Amino acid sequence: MAASDNPEKQILAATKAMNDGDFKKAYSAFKKLVVEYPDNAECWFCKAECGNYASGMFGAKADNEEIMEAYRKAMELDPERPDYYQAYGAFCISIQKYDEAEKAYCEAAEIDESLSSSLYSEFAIEYFNNVMAQYGEIMEDPKARAPYAKKALQYMLKALDIDAEEAKSLL
Repeated sequence: MAASDNPEKQILAATKAMNDGDFKKAYSAFKKLVVEYPDNAECWFCKAECGNYASGMFGAKADNEEIMEAYRKAMELDPERPDYYQAYGAFCISIQKYDEAEKAYCEAAEIDESLSSSLYSEFAIEYFNNVMAQYGEIMEDPKARAPYAKKALQYMLKALDIDAEEAKSLL
């Protein structure tokens, strides 16, 4: 197998840049790798992760839609990786795409049921914290907060495998 047929060295170099915190450099490298190796889920996932981290850096050219598409491609190529869905869900929360995030966390929980409690609770907490941060003072009103708190609470109960009636009896 020729060196150009094996992305391992290139992935290692790009991953080193990512691990060193140079997300812009790593993002650029992974953008090239997905063109060269379009069927490599790891390259797509790393492109998405680097784009996510680089997007907050000055001068980074990482578009949210492009990052989402990279996550989706990684999940399409390797649909049995719950960590891909979890990372995608977390990214979606960060850009206020809550329905998409919820779907991704649920899919991750379906893929690996042993992780479902932690995935559901993570979704509940990250979702609620992001909503509170986004809507600020509005969320101090219990009526305005209710639909968001209800969704978060439903996922916390799901994480604990407790239904609403049992929760009420415990409280």
